[in-house]
Amino acid sequence: MNNTQDINAPIRILLLGSETEVGASFIQLTKDRPEFSWLCPEEALLLDSGRRKELATMSYDVVIDALSLRYALQTDYEKFLATLSFLSEEAKAPLIMLSSARVFSGNKGLAYTETDLPDGQSAYAKALIQAEVTVLHHPQNIVLRTGWLFSGQGDDFVCRTLESIQGGVNLAYKDDLIGSPTPVSDLVRVVLSMINQDHYGADNKGIYHYCCAEEISWVGLVEAIVTTAAQFDSRAQVDVETPLETVEGVPQMAMKRQSLSCRKVFNHFGIKQRPWRSKLRSLVKELYQVS
Repeated sequence: MNNTQDINAPIRILLLGSETEVGASFIQLTKDRPEFSWLCPEEALLLDSGRRKELATMSYDVVIDALSLRYALQTDYEKFLATLSFLSEEAKAPLIMLSSARVFSGNKGLAYTETDLPDGQSAYAKALIQAEVTVLHHPQNIVLRTGWLFSGQGDDFVCRTLESIQGGVNLAYKDDLIGSPTPVSDLVRVVLSMINQDHYGADNKGIYHYCCAEEISWVGLVEAIVTTAAQFDSRAQVDVETPLETVEGVPQMAMKRQSLSCRKVFNHFGIKQRPWRSKLRSLVKELYQVS
């Protein structure tokens, strides 16, 4: 991956999924950083086996898969997996796949480490697990799992919650899951740090975890959004309901913990976890200012 011809040349990144929220954030957050140069093939190219040779003709130092997080449930995801395998077999450059804590069931009760085997049973989890296996089959690649992402763009959970508040929709969620919200901008920071270090000689491969520092329940996250929105919108004076499931009249609410241990990414790359609440507050404020 080292560019021996010109150490001042930008790092050339082949970005798969540049039109997703995560992909667009890579472009937006590096627009004033000339050390990164982006190649952004259209989605149709990534799904067309007859056009894969076009990817092989491109010159790049690293590949980022920002598409799997959004695309894993699509019926033609297998076509994209074939492209990931093709790029890995070409071995022109390492590939970083962005994956999710949702590959785990949450039944462990502790934060998951990189050595834990993914055991998620949802269709989304199984699709990502299959993609991880495909990517990790090639030893030069990296899988980076992350937490509950939010960006304030597109079909984003924060945006949907604010739209529900403004539309007077009742907020009711199961409070059965604990995780770590993570702004997309923080994920971008981490990935670019890993790429920089790899480009200049680091040799860290395999599976890594990164999410923000504070765990919270799903309903707790909604309440944090509502509390922040209340500073700008009187309609946010609402309660978040948590309907209980019952078995023979006894409430059942088993909490699952979809949290990630991030010690390895700190030990190998020196990357520290950041808090998510300050970013959530600034994001909600910005969304109300532009609405």
